[in-house]
Amino acid sequence: MKSNRLFIFLVLLLTTISTPLFSQQNFNFSFDQPITNPWFKIGDTTAFKSGIDRDTYYSAKGALRIESTKGNSAFGGIMMWLPSNLKGDSIEVSAMIKRENVIAGSYVSMMLRIDPKVFFDNMANRQINGTKNWESIKVKAKLLPDQTEGISIAFFLSGEGKMWVDDVLITVDGKDITREAGLFVPFAKGISEPVSSGIADFNSTPELDQRLVDLGRIWGFLKYRHPAVAQGKYDWDQQAFKSIHAIIMAKDNKSVEAHYIALLDSLGTTANYAKPQLENVVHEVDYSWIDGLPFNDDIKNKLKSIRYSNFDQHHYFGFAEDVGNVLFKNEKKYENVFSADAGFRLLALFRFWNMIEYFSPYKHLTDPKWDVVLKTAVPEMILSRDDISYGLSLLKMVSRVKDAHTGLWSMPKGLINFYGKYRMPVEIRMIEGQAVITKVFDSGKTGAKLRIGDVIRSKEHKKIEEIRDSLWAYISTPNEAVANRDLARRLVTSNREIVRCELMRDGQPITVDIAAVPSMQIKPAPKDTVAFKMLDNNILYINHSLLRGKMITENMANWSKVKGILIDDRNYPGDFLVFKLSPLLLTKPTDFVRFSSTSLQYPGTFVMSSPLQVGENTNECYQGKVAILVNEDTQSSAEYHVMAYQSAANVRVFGSQTAGADGNVSYIDLPGNQRTMLSGLGVYYPDQRETQRVGIKIDEIVKPSIKGIREGRDEVMEKALEYLNK
Repeated sequence: MKSNRLFIFLVLLLTTISTPLFSQQNFNFSFDQPITNPWFKIGDTTAFKSGIDRDTYYSAKGALRIESTKGNSAFGGIMMWLPSNLKGDSIEVSAMIKRENVIAGSYVSMMLRIDPKVFFDNMANRQINGTKNWESIKVKAKLLPDQTEGISIAFFLSGEGKMWVDDVLITVDGKDITREAGLFVPFAKGISEPVSSGIADFNSTPELDQRLVDLGRIWGFLKYRHPAVAQGKYDWDQQAFKSIHAIIMAKDNKSVEAHYIALLDSLGTTANYAKPQLENVVHEVDYSWIDGLPFNDDIKNKLKSIRYSNFDQHHYFGFAEDVGNVLFKNEKKYENVFSADAGFRLLALFRFWNMIEYFSPYKHLTDPKWDVVLKTAVPEMILSRDDISYGLSLLKMVSRVKDAHTGLWSMPKGLINFYGKYRMPVEIRMIEGQAVITKVFDSGKTGAKLRIGDVIRSKEHKKIEEIRDSLWAYISTPNEAVANRDLARRLVTSNREIVRCELMRDGQPITVDIAAVPSMQIKPAPKDTVAFKMLDNNILYINHSLLRGKMITENMANWSKVKGILIDDRNYPGDFLVFKLSPLLLTKPTDFVRFSSTSLQYPGTFVMSSPLQVGENTNECYQGKVAILVNEDTQSSAEYHVMAYQSAANVRVFGSQTAGADGNVSYIDLPGNQRTMLSGLGVYYPDQRETQRVGIKIDEIVKPSIKGIREGRDEVMEKALEYLNK
């Protein structure tokens, strides 16, 4: 019943067409009553307390008190959505706020948000902290009622300390909204997406978890295989919410069966499609799970009948023209979802899991196996009842794909401070298994002088190994090289402005306090802006990230006379040069790559292409030696370019394991405006050797050493030059 009430409230919230006169008691702006509708708690409820304080208040008989209960970098507080739109020129929200022991880096917030994307301010940039008695805080914004689909306010504490809120006042053009009925008008009728699924939190049990695992598979299967869904006749996200509710409320397996019978009947009858006959199949979609469902044969047979359904287009996906990676369409972002409820959390899982299930050419390389991921993630999502645990569950979910493309490229609100909002002014790399400072930047702050070659043994009283273990589940780790690369990037961040580190310098342990600053204040070391230059002994050096196709055309006559060519590919290409530079290294067309891809007719089954060639029949190619430098920063397009270049006999690759993430990326939107990606094409060498997770072929393994870093040497380049100069 609770879920039904929440769903009804949501419908009323989104479809209100008139509103009576409101009073202070309706909104509880004086906080002399318990926190109930229209207020609801947000953030990490395990680390923050929100309630009415009868002893400390500005006026009346109480105030809202929010306090952190343990040292943390999360946030917690309360929020409300106004039940109607407001007409006028401007809106102002004011409140009396008191704060106590809000430490540096933490802050108190009064948020005003007008959707979609009309206005947003949570006062994070003001960094209101410390201790101060009652003061008036205000936020003002321009009103655009013709565009507004939702208005919300919130009070929360980010970090550590206490805050009190009292005497909230919302005015439109100076008029108190609780005293002026004429200010309220309907919200604009746009494509407003719901802020709640209608699914309240519920308890996880083994039986219910398995039913939801089955639902996740069936929902995704129908989404991508049923012809009626393919035509876009149904809001399939809303169907997920309805089905989740039905499964939660089902008393027994017969009730579950009844839900699926009704669902399948509602979609209409379909033909019994025959299995397509395909050649060069690399991975075939597995539908054997249908036989394992605990339902009657009628349900199973109806599911089996659409396994091989055929259509010319699909509402939810298509493919990039002339490339072939999947393009996900018509997926709602739910940008207004501030804190994901149980329904949205499971929707995020179901959506992402099925996208990988049917469209990842590398599903067989996940760890653990992809079927196991669904079983593990269902209870995790059910129990992720605050923004921090939900954000961590999202990170863990995408990291299990083991694809360096598949990170969480938009940080969930609950994890804004998870890795740290400050940065030490250094670059760290994992060398010889240790965290080594390889660059020192100008941060504009004075602090302990760090040196290139210093080895960090611990940070903030935690050994590097401990930090690595705590982050491992949340980092996409296709191979050891990427794991170390991403760990090093996390080690430079902190939630403290002064970071205590224990170092090894010249064989001696020392302790230093490093001044950290917001990342945008870091002044990085000057970058090389020269795309190519001549080194000693007539060796041409090319910085692959700066090279452009026009430069090749203009300079090839001179380049053909050099003794050797050194291509530094420890970066990302700034131009697509596969078919511009490679032909200058080859005397005839040469196989260099194969692709695997899926299709509208048979999603989930991947077919291997014929080899793609590069090069032309000519005698005017470069005859000298070519050396290419690679490392863990050689990823995606950079790896693809090296595969093309190394098809030439005179090319030798030096360095260490590359990222092992190749293939055009496909973008994925998840509820709460979260975004990730997957490698949408399988990329293989002509002999069908995999590159994913493995990386590209390297002729001579060369890794930097701590000694070399301290001496300012580039040992990978040195080894390549030694080869070119022979």
